[in-house]
Formats: sequence, structure tokens, C-alpha cells
Amino acid sequence: MIHKADSIIYDVEKIARYRADGRFDYNSQFDAPDISWFEMLSRWFNRFINSLFSGSVGQNVTTPIMVIAFITALVAALYFLYKKRPELFMRSRKTKPVEYEVEEENIHEIDFGHDISAALDNCDYRLAVRLIYLHTLRLLSDNYLIIWQIHKTPTEYIYEVSDNDLRQFFRELTNIFLHVRYGNRLASLDICETMRDLQTAMLNIIKSNV
Repeated sequence: MIHKADSIIYDVEKIARYRADGRFDYNSQFDAPDISWFEMLSRWFNRFINSLFSGSVGQNVTTPIMVIAFITALVAALYFLYKKRPELFMRSRKTKPVEYEVEEENIHEIDFGHDISAALDNCDYRLAVRLIYLHTLRLLSDNYLIIWQIHKTPTEYIYEVSDNDLRQFFRELTNIFLHVRYGNRLASLDICETMRDLQTAMLNIIKSNV
């Protein structure tokens, strides 16, 4: 007995209709959605807000203004923290020992005139930066503008200075010192001269207030 071979009829028009029908577009489920970074951030922010309120907030709570406000507040908080504690954002140089630690040095026992000149003559600008900062602490302490204590931090000394102009110069000098000590900023002759200029400006204010 001879059997006829099975045949499949390919209906081109029907297949075309299936392809045009979105319900049968299964491949689209595997395509990555075209979402902008702002929309991704908005979705994350929306989930974050909902988690805070245990889902009591609606799904459409996020608006562009809220996201921008959140980012602005975050940047402002980080900037405020940086101004208060710049050393937290700086990487310590562990490969080179730090000379003249504030915690170990008695500023009343250092011959600053001799030691600063020697450091500059030897092109040891990192040491010179350190000494200029300590010398500034000595000048402020001698004029009763700060209360020097061996374990205080640089930030604590800044807020002890009551005169606004004097504090501003001292803050700039301290920030240079912190960037050289904790950050990636290399000490140089120009930096040392800038610190000495700031120190001179501070001395002029101190003398004018006497």
C-alpha cells in the first residue's frame, strides 16, 4: 500500500497577519527597554520613597522636580561635609612617612625660622608646608586667638578663630596643608610661597586688631 506524503501548507498571508499583530511579537519581550538614565533614576527614587513609607505612597510619586531636588540636596550635603572635614575625601600617602605630626609636635619647641629655611634650601617642600602650618598655629596661639592642644584637629582650630577675615585666610592655609598631607597634591615652592603670603595677611590683621 502506498501512503501519500504529509504536506504542510504555508499560508503566507496568515503568517504576515500574525507578524503584524503585536500580541504575537514574542521577541520584543527579550529586547532591552530603551530607558534614559533619568528615567532609571526616577524609578529607583520612586522605589526608594515607597520603601521608606512601606508602600503607602503611590507608584507615580516621582516627578522630575523631586529627583532634581534629591540630587541637589545630596550634592549640597557632600559639599558641606567636604568643607567641614576635607580629610575624609583625601587619600593618605602611606608610602611616605609624614613629618611633624600635629599629634606629636610641640609648636613651642620648634625653631621655625631655622627649620623652614632649611627645608626650603633642601627643596623639601612637603616638610616646609608642614612647618609653615605649625608656625601659623604658633602665631595664633601666641596672640591668644586659639588654644593650642597637642591632640586637636585642624578643623577645630579654624572654628576657634572669631575674626571672619582672619578665619578665611586661616581656612585657605589649612586647606592647602590638608591637601598636601592627605590628598594627591604635590608640595612645591609656589605652594609654600602662597602659604607664607596667607600667613603674612593673617599677621597684618592681627596687628591691626591690637
